[in-house]
Amino acid sequence: MFSFFYYNAKIDKKWSLLTIAIVLLLGAPLLTILLKLFSGPGESWAHIKEYLLLDYLFNSLFLMVACSIFTLILGVIPAWLVSAYSFPFRKLLQWLLILPLAFPNYLTAYAYAGLFDYSGIYERMMVQIFNLDHISHIDIMGIWGLAWVMSFSLYPYVYLSARSFFSHQSHRQMSAAKVLGAGRFKAFYSIVLPLARPAVVGGLLLVVMEVLGDYGSAYYYGVSTYTTAIFRSWFALEEPETAVYLSAQLCMFILFLIVMERSLRGEKKYQFNSEGSQQLIKKTPKSHIQAMFMVVTIIPISLGFILPLIQMIYWASITFHEVWSTSFLSIVWSSFYLSMITAFICICISFFLIYAAKWSRSLIIQRLSTLPILGYAVPGVVIAVGIMIPTLIFDKWLVNMTQYYLNWSMGFLINGTIIGLIFAYSVRFLAVAYHPIEASIQKIGMRFEQAAQMLGVQRWKRMLQINIPLNKLGLLSGALLVFVDTMKELPLTLLLKPYGIMTLSVKAFEYASDERISETALPALFIIMTGLIPIFLLSRMMNA
Repeated sequence: MFSFFYYNAKIDKKWSLLTIAIVLLLGAPLLTILLKLFSGPGESWAHIKEYLLLDYLFNSLFLMVACSIFTLILGVIPAWLVSAYSFPFRKLLQWLLILPLAFPNYLTAYAYAGLFDYSGIYERMMVQIFNLDHISHIDIMGIWGLAWVMSFSLYPYVYLSARSFFSHQSHRQMSAAKVLGAGRFKAFYSIVLPLARPAVVGGLLLVVMEVLGDYGSAYYYGVSTYTTAIFRSWFALEEPETAVYLSAQLCMFILFLIVMERSLRGEKKYQFNSEGSQQLIKKTPKSHIQAMFMVVTIIPISLGFILPLIQMIYWASITFHEVWSTSFLSIVWSSFYLSMITAFICICISFFLIYAAKWSRSLIIQRLSTLPILGYAVPGVVIAVGIMIPTLIFDKWLVNMTQYYLNWSMGFLINGTIIGLIFAYSVRFLAVAYHPIEASIQKIGMRFEQAAQMLGVQRWKRMLQINIPLNKLGLLSGALLVFVDTMKELPLTLLLKPYGIMTLSVKAFEYASDERISETALPALFIIMTGLIPIFLLSRMMNA
């Protein structure tokens, strides 16, 4: 019996060491960025600090606040209407409200730039249909236009979290409010909305992270933000030290937001007795009120999905023969295989870390196994900069070692290669795979695992023969989500993609940068159609 426990102790040690190695590997980019904060910026920092830093800071904070307000309006109101009221096409509309998630920020920005261009659909419609020859031009190419456009594609984060809370809200709170003489509207802003604060703030935090990490939209609209400053410092000023310093500041600010959100949530307890609770009974208002509710829910769908999609389809129809070619198909294939490899790596690492935490008796290992999911909270450009520095040091060391001991000249193994790009994707999107897999494992439980352990089945066999088949839906969901996010990722890919490798997101960005914006449509439609897959799955899960 002693040898049996000794054997298990040795196995636990090996798994713990492997877990620590994975955590250190995935955490190296973020650790590098934070450590570089103490090494100071480059020579141009004095100029940036005096003339540009205030502009970067103001624009980033303005976009953060404005998008938070706009997404609250566009997300919370429709979420409450589809949860609390019955009106025609409600079930269809509650699913359609998620569709803007298929549009990355930069593609929505490109579409609206075309819609309100001097030769765009808006001005032509005003002249040809309404005979308004002297219609004033709507200029959205600025910070206010950028805030609105980004909100159109980001409001589903708030909508999903708010709707999830509203739809599972206990009927008792609303009944108590009715007994006390409060109407639905008063009960909504007095009782339901305050109780929904943690869910809404969680959705807003995702919006803020997306806004701070955006590059394609801000660059095209000419708005200087922290992210555009990082790119400008790296490429235009050729000062990696300043780019790293700015990245560290942005990383610290985002970590501050996460800690602040957790601390604010921890001040109050939001608990519900789910036993015997009922879903909120949907009220059927009068016909004209139903029509008004339909219009209110259709507006975000039109702004975030229908109008940009119409613009992209129109552009694709006039540029198809110019863009479609064998080289374009190779770009599609590059995007697909990079996304597939990243998805496979992320689900493997996530699955291992989750089970390593469950198998380990060490509280330290259990805590460490969740640290890599913080990568999703950090903008892609920050992760890219954090990966460049340690991989460059490692590659130079490896080249020198092979030259000295083997007399063999080799190129870089990670920096500037597909390996480095996939590694960066894995750091960025590990959390996307981790959460659905963890939810699947928690739902199934550990009883099959424990039964196999009592029968003496080894851990690797238990994982391959029992745990993976039982959690295949969670693994598939995680893989699909990582696949789609990798297809859409722009800043990270721009910084780390190897020479000769092109993706759909980068190709769309290059078309827009070259003022060939109509040619962005075909790669954009591939990205959008791919992004609809997890939305279908998400809708089915929410309606289940």
